[in-house]
Amino acid sequence: MNRPLGFILLLVPAMVVGCGGDAPKYANVKGTVTFNGQPIEKGTITFALPGRPPSTMDIADGKFNGQAMVGENRVSVSAMKKSATAPKRPPEAERFMKGYQEKFKEMPGQDAGSIGDNDPSMVDYIPKEWGMQGKQTRVVESGLTNEFEFNITGPNKN
Repeated sequence: MNRPLGFILLLVPAMVVGCGGDAPKYANVKGTVTFNGQPIEKGTITFALPGRPPSTMDIADGKFNGQAMVGENRVSVSAMKKSATAPKRPPEAERFMKGYQEKFKEMPGQDAGSIGDNDPSMVDYIPKEWGMQGKQTRVVESGLTNEFEFNITGPNKN
């Protein structure tokens, strides 16, 4: 047999066997998130397994729905509010942001408001124990209804 052809014939099955071994399994998750008894109007919830990319879902009117990896996931929640005491941007940063907004307006299908998510007066009002460094976990199971309820308490967001 031709040496290069023999090598390729041995390499292909090895690659197929080696690549399919530990593909992550996902399951549907859904649920509700409240802060001090009220549904979170707009935010994000993240489910993450160690060493794997996280699954992030939008929270709208206190509800989320999506897929997360099967296993014990660390859960974090984020929601922003306007703060009256937020630090002011340095003048140079303001100049750059205005330039980005102008450039963004020129892009087809975009508007300058889309870049407003970088507003420094917006702060996360969810307590740190529910943030990325928190220790909140939930087990996501394959083949089951993974419905979760998160009742977060903390200082008033107003």
